[in-house]
This record gives sequence, structure tokens and C-alpha cells, in this order.
Amino acid sequence: MAKLSKNKTEFKTDKTVKFFIAFITVILITAMFPKYETIETDYMTGMVWSKEDLIAPFSFPVYKSETVYKKEVNDAASKVYPLFDINITRSGTGNWLDSINSQFAKLTRIADYESEFEKEKSLPEEKRTTSEQALNKLRSELSFTLTEAEWSSLRSTLNNPAASDAFKKKIIQSLNQVYDKKIIDLPKSGITSGKISFIKNKVEESIALNEVRDVSEVEKILNNDFTSFYKNPELAGVSFKIAKLYVFPDYIYNEPETQKILSSVTEAVPKTFGLVRENERIISKHEPINEGAKLKLESYKRIRNEQMGSSDFYLQQLGRFLFVMLMIFLLGIFLYKMRLSIFEDNMKLILISTIILLQCLLSYLSLQLKINYPIEYIIFVPVAAMLLTIIFDSRVAVYAIMIICVLVSAVRGGDYDILIPNFAASVLVVYSVRDIKKRSQIFVSMIYILIGYFVAIIAIGLERYDDINIVKNQLIGAGLNAILSPILAYGLLIFYEKVFRVATDLVFLELSDFNNPLLRDLSSKAPGTFHHSIIMGNLSEQAAKEIGANQILARVGCYYHDIGKIVNPDYFVENQMDSNKHEELNPSLSAKMIIAHVKNGIKLAERFRLPKEIINFIPMHHGTNLVSYFYEKARTDEGEIDTSHEYIYRYPGPKPQTKETGIVMLADSVEAATRSIEDPTPAKLETQISEIIRARFLDGELDECDLTLKDLIKIKQSFLKTIVGIHHHRIKYPETADEED
Repeated sequence: MAKLSKNKTEFKTDKTVKFFIAFITVILITAMFPKYETIETDYMTGMVWSKEDLIAPFSFPVYKSETVYKKEVNDAASKVYPLFDINITRSGTGNWLDSINSQFAKLTRIADYESEFEKEKSLPEEKRTTSEQALNKLRSELSFTLTEAEWSSLRSTLNNPAASDAFKKKIIQSLNQVYDKKIIDLPKSGITSGKISFIKNKVEESIALNEVRDVSEVEKILNNDFTSFYKNPELAGVSFKIAKLYVFPDYIYNEPETQKILSSVTEAVPKTFGLVRENERIISKHEPINEGAKLKLESYKRIRNEQMGSSDFYLQQLGRFLFVMLMIFLLGIFLYKMRLSIFEDNMKLILISTIILLQCLLSYLSLQLKINYPIEYIIFVPVAAMLLTIIFDSRVAVYAIMIICVLVSAVRGGDYDILIPNFAASVLVVYSVRDIKKRSQIFVSMIYILIGYFVAIIAIGLERYDDINIVKNQLIGAGLNAILSPILAYGLLIFYEKVFRVATDLVFLELSDFNNPLLRDLSSKAPGTFHHSIIMGNLSEQAAKEIGANQILARVGCYYHDIGKIVNPDYFVENQMDSNKHEELNPSLSAKMIIAHVKNGIKLAERFRLPKEIINFIPMHHGTNLVSYFYEKARTDEGEIDTSHEYIYRYPGPKPQTKETGIVMLADSVEAATRSIEDPTPAKLETQISEIIRARFLDGELDECDLTLKDLIKIKQSFLKTIVGIHHHRIKYPETADEED
């Protein structure tokens, strides 16, 4: 376990790990850059070209816009006639009238057989010449199926020679009506050219679309004809089913050949419409970018990228790598100089890296979504601002956001139009959460994000004289960002707190709840210690406020600094009621019992998974001080003590490493010492506080924290003000005399 803990410590501070974090971050961001995109082509129609005159270094064609080219392709395709083949099978079907006569002869046989079957039903089975199985077999040989109602109507018609003949003639008549035009097998609704073509005698001929019918149109005509002619719907249905058997397309659609023709026609549509010659001016400085100039710029970019070789590609990638490395280096320098505690902790560096990578990934994905909408305004940069502010502080957040905004714009191929709106919204949101007191306060940031985006977008739109619809869509995207950012920040904050064991002010505030199991145990098992911790919390919070330290951390650190006393509360004077258990122990054993509360406290804190920042208060609030009462008692009882045995009476440390732990060390001693003063006047209290601070300073207990002499003076004045308020004199009310009866 000790080895594992050592490995974790080494990982958190190892310099090689820092290098790999930076290197992997740079590589991943560089890989997200769009292929061949450059920042040189950052322009929109209506903008003014602010750079120097752009001269063509080589001749290149001017490409049509995608919209115009697609329209021309569609127009050309719409003029291509679908190609059909003459249906050889149809031409070789022979006399279809003979086929109908044959069909009716078959139907008549079935009807006769069915009539005979009905007559023989009353006969014994051995005397019958017909069977139901044979009847069903005859019916199944037909090319269509009929319902029982349709069979009944058909049988009645066929059994009447005159009706049967009229029935057959009607079908032939209806077919003759639809045969007056050629039939095709492709729905006419899908043909936009107005004509079709076919090969006849090796010569391509065309025919107007209104001179042919498709199969579905023919069937509709037949169905309407029979339905209107017959009052009996079953007979109309039978007629339609029989007639359908003789509807054959005269022309069969030849899709492969048609597609070949379409491809050749569409490929012949020119993609370009002009030429820019070498040394010709593409656009002049301060010239407005109209549609023609934009097409020239886009064509120049396209040709230049097509001409880019592998060596140019690698040089471009190198440039991007160096650019991203510069951004990460600048952030690293800031952390090293201004926030060394963050720079030295590799887990915090990984946390920052994941936030940056998440923003760059969103930027990368926004390029992959091919939709006609300003998706770039749904890159949730304000989420990063909120997370960095809550987890670290506002200064880290603002500096990191500057880097993130540049990287997000660079990943979008140099789309620096979104840099200012993202930066404005993010900086405003930093101020909305810098003093956050509860998680729900995150949602207030929605207003700040909205204001930042709206003002920036409107300002840029007015300056560029953008189209109102463009600005409107950008505002809608920004509004969606403002709504979703607080929700995402809320969820990601919980994720980072759990995964990286990050202790934010929100975590500290939640730990300050007296319903916390540890604080409940402390208040019930060691009420004196609990009261002492509450007073210390007030002292430390005010002192931290005076010197600019973390007030919440200082107060919550006080609440948990003595939780180890829960284990043996009766060995500490503030919890003793009648007897003192130390009277039965020798000084060295008493000192061990007292010092043990530090070790016990750390164990309890780790079991309840308290943040490291809170656990640090448990050993650091004593530092390496002596347990002076029992040390002096030992000297009195045993005479001069060997200095080599002094460690028995000294806390193991470490000394306070932060301003907050230094304040709590002083507050612990001051609260305990001033409580024992009889008649605590302001002068006595001030003297006692000064002596304690002076003693801790001279003992070197404050050497490893950032407290300055100026800070110690402010702490002393803050302690005095708070302690005087606690020990203020009360008015002694006169006793009332008992009333005599």
C-alpha cells in the first residue's frame, strides 16, 4: 500500500509525465485541424479585403459556385431522354385474341366441372366422377386467383352463352382501347424530360411522353372501365384480373444505358466559367468582396491546395504543430509562474488538457456536420470557462480561455470570426461563477453567456453590414449555447469532482453541512471539540477574508481538523466533565494519546473520502509543535529530559503548507488560549494573541506557508476583533427582591 501511494505521488509530480501530457495534447489538437485549410481564406461576401493586393502567382480557372454548378447539372440531366428497348417478348406474343379465347375455354371447362360437382354432391362418393380436390387443382392452374363470390358470378356468366360472349367481348374491347398507345414499364411521374427514346433499326428515335402510357396508367383505365360498366363488383373484379394478364409493355426501360448517357452529359457541364492569368490581380486592398471576387478567392485556394505536394503537406503540419505547441507552452509558462501548485500536480494538468481537448473536439465536429446553419456557435466554450473557474480560479480561467478560443478558431481552419463572441461570453461567465455558493447558481450564468454572445454578434454584424438572416441564425445558435452550457457544466463538474478527486468550493460548502456523518459524530461524542471547531471556523474565515485566502476552505478545514478526537474524546480537556484521565497516566503516555488524534483523524478522513485539501488540515494545524503541557510536566517530574527523547512530545508534522492551514494553526492555539483567560479584556486578549503568533513564527512553524508579516498583522487584528466579540462583557442586571406577603 505504501509503495502504491509512493507511485501515485511520483506520477503526480514527475516531469516526464508533464512532457507527455503536453506532447499528446499538442498531437491530438494538431490532428483535428482540417485538411489543407488555411487562415488565409477567412472571408465572407460583403467583407472588405483588409490585406495587401492579392496577385495570382499562376494562372487558374474560376470555378462556379456549388449552387450554380448543381443547377446546371440538373438542367442538363433533365434534358436527357430515358432510353427504352423494344419489348421483343411483347412483339412475339402472337395473337392475343387467340390467347383470350383459350383462357375462356379453360374457364368454361372449370365452370362446367364445378356445375357437375354441385350436381353429384347428393350421390354417394363412390358414384361421383368429380371431386373437390380436382376442382381446386383446375383453379390453381389459372394465372390469377378469384374469391368464392367472384367464382360464383363468373360461373353464372359462363353458364349463359350470351352473357359469356358479351363478357369476353367487353374485355377485348377494353384492351383494344388501351392498345391505341404504346405502353412503357417505367412510371411516367419519374420522367422529367417530356420524351422517351428507343432504338429502332439501329437508329435512335424519340416519342413524346403524352403518346405513351405506363403500366399503372393502363391498369387504372381498365379498372375504371370495368367498374363503371358492370353493376356487379365481383364481375368487374374478374374482368380486371383477366384483362391484366394481357397488358404487356411495348418498351422496357434500359437503366444502365440511360445512366451512361446521364453521366456523359453531366460530366460535360463545365465547372469553370473564367480564367485568372498569372500576375493578374485577384483582389485589391480595401476592395469589397462581392460574389465574383469570392469565387476567384475560392478557386485560388482550391488550385493551390491541389498543387500542394507531400513535402508542402508535412511543412503545413509542422507549422500547425508549432502553432499549437506555442499555445500550450504559453499556458504552461503561466501556470509555472503564477499557479505553481497546479503546474506541479500532473492530475490537474490532465484535467486542464481534457477540457481543452473537449473544446477542440467540438470545434472539429462542427466542421464535419454539413448543415446550413452557424453550428460554430454551439461549441460550448463557456462550459470550459465555468469549469476552470469553479475548479481553479478566475485568473486561471481567463488565461486558459484565451488559449482555448484561439485553438477552437484554428481547428475550424482559421475561423477567427467566432473568437471574439466566444471570448466575450466566456469572460462574462467567469465573473458569474467566481464566487459560487451553491450548484444551482451555475444556471444564473445563462444570462451572462447570452449577453456576451448577443452583444459580440450584433456588434460584428453591424460592423460588417452582414445580412440580417445571417445575424439572426447566429443569435439563435448563441441562444442555444446559453441554454445548454450551464446544463453541460453542471454534469461535467460532478464528473471531474468524482474522477479527478477535485475539491471545489462547492464540495467544501457541502462538507460544511452539520448533517455530515463525521460532524454529527463529532458533535455527539466530542461536543467540546465540536464547539471549539465552530469558533475556530469563525476566526479562520474572517482572517482568510482579510488576507485574500480561501475563506470557505479555512472554515471547513476547522470543522474537520480535530475529527480524530472522536476515537478517545475523554482524553481531551474540552470534553472532560468530572475526572481527568491523564492523572492516571505518565506524561509520555499522555502525550502519545494526545498526538494519536492526528493519525486517527487522517484514518477517519480517508475512510469517509474527504478531499486531500481538507485532510491536510489534520496534521498541519499542529505542525511540529511540542505537546508543551506534558513536556513541561515530564521535566518537572523526571528532571532534565534527554533532547533525543523530545520527539515523543512533538507532533509529526508536516508544517502548514498553505495560507489556510497556517491560519488554522494560529486559530487553534488562539481559541484554546483565550478561553482560559480570566476577565478577558481586549488588552489581555491582544497580548495573548500576539504572543501566540510570535511564538509560532519564531519556532519556524510558518516557514513553509505563504503567510507574510503583513498577513500576520492582519490575522492578528482579525482574531482580536472576533475574539473580543465572543468574550464581550454583558450587562449585569440587578436582582429583584422577593415580594413580601
